[in-house]
Amino acid sequence: MTICETTLPNGLRVITAYIAEARSLTAQIFVGVGSRQEDFHINGGVAHFLEHLLFKGTKKYPTAQIIAEAVDAVGGYNNAYTSEELTTYYIKLPAAHSKLALDLLCDMMMSPLLDADEIERERGVIVEEMNVYRDDPSRFVGTMIPELIYPNHSLGRDIIGTKEVINTVPRSAIKDFFDTHYVSNNMVVALAGAVDHEAVVAQVTELLGEMKQGKQPALIPVPDHLSHDLAIIQDKDTAQAHFVISSKAYSYSDPKLAAARVASGILGRGMSSRLFSNVRERQGLAYSIFSDVSNFVDSGVFSVYAGVNLDKLDQAVTSVLNELKSVATELVSDTELAKAKQQLIAGLEMGQESNTNIADSIGTQIMLLGSYTSIDDRIAEIRAVTAEDVLVVAGEMLETKGLRLALIAPEPESAAAHFRTVIAG
Repeated sequence: MTICETTLPNGLRVITAYIAEARSLTAQIFVGVGSRQEDFHINGGVAHFLEHLLFKGTKKYPTAQIIAEAVDAVGGYNNAYTSEELTTYYIKLPAAHSKLALDLLCDMMMSPLLDADEIERERGVIVEEMNVYRDDPSRFVGTMIPELIYPNHSLGRDIIGTKEVINTVPRSAIKDFFDTHYVSNNMVVALAGAVDHEAVVAQVTELLGEMKQGKQPALIPVPDHLSHDLAIIQDKDTAQAHFVISSKAYSYSDPKLAAARVASGILGRGMSSRLFSNVRERQGLAYSIFSDVSNFVDSGVFSVYAGVNLDKLDQAVTSVLNELKSVATELVSDTELAKAKQQLIAGLEMGQESNTNIADSIGTQIMLLGSYTSIDDRIAEIRAVTAEDVLVVAGEMLETKGLRLALIAPEPESAAAHFRTVIAG
């Protein structure tokens, strides 16, 4: 794989990963804006709203149907996603049609119609998307916990926003948000697969070379403190109790991140992890249980999710907390350490078989960090993690007073009180 990078005179960055054996490619455009740049009660959810709207028509491709047919006609597919710090648009298709992918994506960036009628129709679509999430407690519980990790901060808010904002935000506010953030020096174009870097740069220069630059508002730093509330609950008639236990973790560029990911892997990655083995296999308390670390440019979140038996909720919460305490206070075994490291390395290596994963990885890193860390360097960071490193980061990341709970269950107050009691010691 050969990676090349070019910055256009207007600040737009173009990065490609040439994969010799590939017969397809993925083209992505990253915009450095997400829910973090919003004021939740005024325009919360607008970044995600725009993600929908840009597929509704552009100057060259004036309707959603025309966009869809153009991609379908060559056997490709397109999609997008919005996160706290990024909005990303992508098309995967046979390499012979690479010009179509860039032509369409670049026109979405330069000339979206943002048609008033389409905006009105899409309000209802997004509200229904909210309803889908909120009807699924295993997914919705994960959107509740950030409020406790980042109190009174945009990282603590739901990316999709609120029904009130989505139903009322005017077109002018959506257009202003677009004009502010969709500028050349706040974008990265990333392609991976059967790509010719020089040809890509030439086409992007033609299509986006005249795009204007813009000054981005400074990010509001994350709060040093957590919420004083130890738990957030929702009373819902569910067959299982769904909970997330979280804490603050490490940023993308923190040198301790690799050890944090290893610690998370030991706890909850795979069917032989500590949480799966103890909470599900030995005690039969849960069907699904896992842990993960998510990252931002200046912070991160560690989380454990579990869907558990209603009658044994307190036991499940206690069992999870005991496992967290064990990793934070005792050296992990050489066997566990080696397994967790190999799982992470395997995930990185197998991800290299997908040009979509590669484009997403290099584009995200360039957009958020300004540089790209090779797969070999990332693997080397994981290999270098020691049991002592895991103990240090787990001790910091999983300190009992830094844990918070989100819970959805019928009559959840008792379990929340139990969690508060355990945390208080």
